[in-house]
Amino acid sequence: MVFGFIGKILKIDLTKLIFRFESINLEYKNKFLGGAGYSCRYLIERLNGNTDPLSKDNILMIMTGPLCGTAAPSSSRFVLCSKSPYTKLWGESNCGGYFGPELKKAGYDGIIIEGKAKDPVYINIDDDIVEIITDKTLWGKSIRETRDILLNKTHNSKAKTLCIGQGGENLVKFATINSDGRSAGRTGMGAVMGSKNLKAIIVKGKTSKTKIGNPKKFKEANKKILKFILNTDTIDILRSYGTSSGVLNTYALGDLPIKYWSLGKWKDVMDISAENYKENLFIKKSACYGCPIACGRIIDINNEYYNAEAIEGPEYETIAGFGSMILNNNLESIAIANDLCNEYGLDTISTSSIIALLFKLYNEKKINKNDIDGLKLEWGNYEVLYPLIKKIAFREGIGNLLAEGSDAVGKHFGISKEEIATVNSLEVPYHDMRSCYGMAITYLFSPRGACHTTADAYKALRKANEIDFSSLNIGKTDIHSNTKELVKYTANLQDYRALYSSLISCVFFNPPPSYLAEMINSLLGYEYNLNDFKILGERIFTIKRLFNLRMGLTPKDEKIPQVLLKPKKEGVVRGKYPNYKKLKIYYYETRKWDKKTGYPSEEKLKFLGLKDLVYFF
Repeated sequence: MVFGFIGKILKIDLTKLIFRFESINLEYKNKFLGGAGYSCRYLIERLNGNTDPLSKDNILMIMTGPLCGTAAPSSSRFVLCSKSPYTKLWGESNCGGYFGPELKKAGYDGIIIEGKAKDPVYINIDDDIVEIITDKTLWGKSIRETRDILLNKTHNSKAKTLCIGQGGENLVKFATINSDGRSAGRTGMGAVMGSKNLKAIIVKGKTSKTKIGNPKKFKEANKKILKFILNTDTIDILRSYGTSSGVLNTYALGDLPIKYWSLGKWKDVMDISAENYKENLFIKKSACYGCPIACGRIIDINNEYYNAEAIEGPEYETIAGFGSMILNNNLESIAIANDLCNEYGLDTISTSSIIALLFKLYNEKKINKNDIDGLKLEWGNYEVLYPLIKKIAFREGIGNLLAEGSDAVGKHFGISKEEIATVNSLEVPYHDMRSCYGMAITYLFSPRGACHTTADAYKALRKANEIDFSSLNIGKTDIHSNTKELVKYTANLQDYRALYSSLISCVFFNPPPSYLAEMINSLLGYEYNLNDFKILGERIFTIKRLFNLRMGLTPKDEKIPQVLLKPKKEGVVRGKYPNYKKLKIYYYETRKWDKKTGYPSEEKLKFLGLKDLVYFF
């Protein structure tokens, strides 16, 4: 019996339109748990630097973790992994909602998708009944249209869907995959799905249940964790305001990006605050399966531009991207931009950052309206957001260039990479490294390109933060220091979050590590201690590193552009910036990586049980 898992994976060949069932690989499970770690171990020997991410040779994995489908709070997430068409590196995007638990109820820990269908198809899963159905009529439909049509076709209103919009169909490099209102946003997994002519997956489960090693102890651990997290200030704020609570908090810390990363103050910040959001947009909360936090927000929009009811409202990253990044203080316009991205299937971080780059170039007179289909991009002009988002989704006019990403925009217009806020080709999310130098390390060495969830140093390492990971040698420190201590804590945090990517748990879920260990042990029937946790996390993080090296990543690629380092002239982080080159040297020493090749040492690989993977390089 495989505790924490169903024990079965569904493997689909879209070229041949056939499927089969496979037993979960116990070696992969034992070494990498589930989720992203398991997926990376599977993909690393099947993909390489020559694999075209948008060809039939690429593989898309949908994988749950051991906690998914159980009573564990905030752990319903699943992950989609592949070679990214955007960065050509490790592609990973996780998603909440209800699809993951439903997939487990249907009897599967994950789905492996290979090949490419000749015509558009969708996959219908009803326990052991699996159908690959050709349906050209769904192509061209938005996310909500697709979901509604599929639920009607299958006559099952309780089924859960996973689908792409027009962004994925048109191979926008940062297209998303949507699951009933929640999005797997980053690294272009929607484009991979679109390249395979796979429009959607619909699943309804009835018979299967995740096996728990010690149900009594698991229940006790769950109760203990719930009591803890529901009595923390962070969760109380998230329950009250959702992630939009981050706007004023990050502003106060100098963490909020303003005017494409150039300013430290903005007089209109209150207009996009959580308080204004709650008063003028909020209808009700929404939550993922089994989550007591309910950070999601359902809103209505009814104005001259847009009319939509009961839609998912924008979260912090989206508010910053379509708000402060372009000096837009109109919260309704941000909500509209968010919904358009959700409907077309576009990542809001990449989309907003690319558009903000256009604003910067336009206002610096490096491009003019004739370069961008006659649009005028004066700072704060939110009306241009709507046509630009549509142009990207359908690759119309300037949208065809924007759909390739910020680096492509810069290359087209002859702009130096030092002016473009990307790391390893992925747009930097909206936490300023000048506010916390640990984020420079996080962005530099995130396996999927710049990513704030790989290590949320911006909150976890602050001395005033209530999260306590000291038992994992992740301490509070001076976040404006270029020290080995900062590097060590950030690297350890990366390892812990890598463990989360396999479990797979939400980063808002932060019980004491010892509590989490009790839960994992009672679920899996193991006796992990905290040192085992550290090794598991480092192993998962390191295999993603090995994947990227296999794809062609070199230490020379690990750079931070000056636009993110130039000291601000005002605000709480005035004059501050990380010495990322110094931090990078410390990081390589801490990880025991070779400075020339970027590879972990033989000693490190042996310690982590990864030495056998050298065969693939």
